[in-house]
Amino acid sequence: MYNTFFNLREKPFQLVPNPDFLFLGKSHEDALAHLTYAVSQGDGFVKITGEVGTGKTTLCRVFLEKLGSNTEAAFIFNSKVNAIQLLKMVHRELGIKSCAEDPCDLTHDLNTYLLEKKAAGISVILLIDEAQNLAKETLEQLRMLSNLETTRSKLLQIILVGQPELRDLLDHHELRQLKQRINISCHIRPLGRQETLDYISHRISVASNRPQSLFTPSALKGIYAFSIGIPRLINIICDRALLVAYSRQRKKVSARHVAAAVRELESVNSRQRVSWKSSSRKVAAAAFAALILITAAYTLYANGIFNRHKTVVNTISETNSSQTPSEITPSLAIQNNKVAPARIVKPVSEPSLSPEPDLAMVVGPLQAPAVHPVEAAGTPPQLPPLEGGDVRETLLGIQSAINRKEAFGYLAALWKKPVPEKLAVLDGQIAPNDYFFKIAAAGSGLKLLTLDTDLRKALKLNLPVIFEYRISFQYEKGFAGIEAVTPDNHCILFTGTGQQKYRVPMAELLPFLNGKMYIAWEDGLGANRIISDNGPKDAVITLKLLLSELGFPMQNFSPAYDTYVQDALRQVQNEAGIAQDGIAGPETRIALLRKSRGDGVPQLSASPLNHLNR
Repeated sequence: MYNTFFNLREKPFQLVPNPDFLFLGKSHEDALAHLTYAVSQGDGFVKITGEVGTGKTTLCRVFLEKLGSNTEAAFIFNSKVNAIQLLKMVHRELGIKSCAEDPCDLTHDLNTYLLEKKAAGISVILLIDEAQNLAKETLEQLRMLSNLETTRSKLLQIILVGQPELRDLLDHHELRQLKQRINISCHIRPLGRQETLDYISHRISVASNRPQSLFTPSALKGIYAFSIGIPRLINIICDRALLVAYSRQRKKVSARHVAAAVRELESVNSRQRVSWKSSSRKVAAAAFAALILITAAYTLYANGIFNRHKTVVNTISETNSSQTPSEITPSLAIQNNKVAPARIVKPVSEPSLSPEPDLAMVVGPLQAPAVHPVEAAGTPPQLPPLEGGDVRETLLGIQSAINRKEAFGYLAALWKKPVPEKLAVLDGQIAPNDYFFKIAAAGSGLKLLTLDTDLRKALKLNLPVIFEYRISFQYEKGFAGIEAVTPDNHCILFTGTGQQKYRVPMAELLPFLNGKMYIAWEDGLGANRIISDNGPKDAVITLKLLLSELGFPMQNFSPAYDTYVQDALRQVQNEAGIAQDGIAGPETRIALLRKSRGDGVPQLSASPLNHLNR
C-alpha cells in the first residue's frame, strides 16, 4: 500500500521467510555453523532453541537450501503428532512408499531406505521444527530411530528446533537417555541494538534496491525498545509504523509514528518479555516506561476497572507530551463514571460516491442507527446518507452499536441470500469469530474466505469484506464491512443492515485494520475447498465445463486434471493478480466466479487494482 510513496519495490517487513531479505545476526551465524559442522561430522542429535520470533524457521530453511546433492532431508514442521504419524510423515517427506501401519514395520522400511542411501554415499537428515510440541512418547520414538546405525556411523541425523520449553521437556527423567545423545546444542538470541539497526537498514535496501533511510534515530530507538531485537516484532512494528507515516503523508518515520503504531498493535498487550542476561535489556528508559504504562492501562481496562483508574490515561498522555495536539486523539470520554465515545459525527447530507472535496465534520450526540434483522433474501437497502469525519470516532460509534451478527446480515443481503434462522443463537454460543462467520456463511449458501489483515488482497478479490478492529484500550472487538471503494480512494463502510454507512479515506482506515478479514462468496464448483490433480472426478469435470464456457480450450471432459486445465487457471490467476499455481483454490474460484457472472456479483470497485498504488 505504501510502496510507491516510499520508493519501494516491495514491502520490506513481510512476515515470510523470503531468502532475498536474509539477515543473520551473530547468534544466527553461530547456530548455522553448528548445524553445518554437525552434518559434516555425522553427529546423531542436534538441538537448536530460541524464543518466539527469533528466526528459527528462517534459519532452518537457509540451512536446508545450503545442503549439497549428497544429502537428503525430511523437514517436519507439524510437530503435534504421535509416534506413528511422525513415522508416516518421515516416509512421505523422503518419498518412501510403504503401506505399513505398525511402528516396527514402518521403522524397518525406513532402515532399509537409509541403508540404500548409505551405500550410495548419501546422508539423510530429519529436521523437526517446533519440537517443543512433541509428546514424550514421540520423542522416545525419535530416540529409537537414532539407533539406526552401522558399525561406523549413524544412518539418520536428527535435528530438533524449538522454543526454550524444549530444554525443559528434555530435562524430564523419562527422557534422560535422549538428552544424553544430544551432541550439539545452540541457543539463538535476539539481535543486539546495532544488529537491529543493521537489520532494518538491510531490509529497506533490498526492498528499494538502493540504500535509503526511512526511520529517524529516535524512531529506531523506539523500535528496539519495543522489539528488544526479536526479528518478528521488528517486522511488525516497522510495517505498522510505515503505514502510520504513510497515512500522515510523512516521508520519514518519527518516534511519534512508532508510538502510534505501538498503541494500535494488539501484540503490545499480550507479548511476553524475553528473559536473558545481557546489556541489551538496558533500553531507552523513557520509551520503555511509556510502553509499560500502555500495557498497564490495557490490563486495567480488561479487568473492568479502567474507569476507576482513568489517571493512567492522563499519565500516558503526559509521557507522550512531545506529540503535537493534532496527532493526539482522545479515544474515550469518561462521563458519570461510564465509558462513552468521545465524539460522534452527524450524517453528511451529500450521499454521492463520486470524488468531492473533503467532507465537513459536525460534532453532535450519538444517533444510533436502527438495526433490523434481515429476514430473507432481497435487494440491499438503498444507500442512506453517508457520514464523514474522524475515522477513530466513527469506528468507536460503530463498535457501540453493531455486532458481528448484524454485520453478516447485511453482507448476506448484498449476495441476495437469506440469513440463517438461528443466527442469533449462533452468535450467543460460538465465540471464535472465524467459526461464527464460516457457519453463518454456510447457512446462507455461501463460502467464507478468512484473511489476515491484508486490504491489498481484498481489493484484488474485489468482493465486499467484513473486518475486525480493536481501538487502543478497547477490550472488545468491533465489526464493520467495506462495501465499495471510490475512485478517490475512500472506503464505504456498512454496518448492520445498511441503515447507516460511512465514507472514510482508505489511508486513514489502514492503521485500524488490525484483525482478520472475512469474505463471503458463492461457489458453483462443489464443496471441495481446493480442486487439483488429486481432486474428485466430478469436481474436475465441472471445472473443465466452466473453463470451456469461459472460452478456454479443453481437449476433453475426462476427470484428468491435465495441462489444459492448469494453463487456463494460470491465465485466470494472472489476470486476477494472484499466485499462478494452476490450482483452483478459494481465491482462484472467486476469480472464476467474477469472470463467469460479471455484474451479477457484488464488487468493491469496477477496477480494484487502480487503488493499490496510489
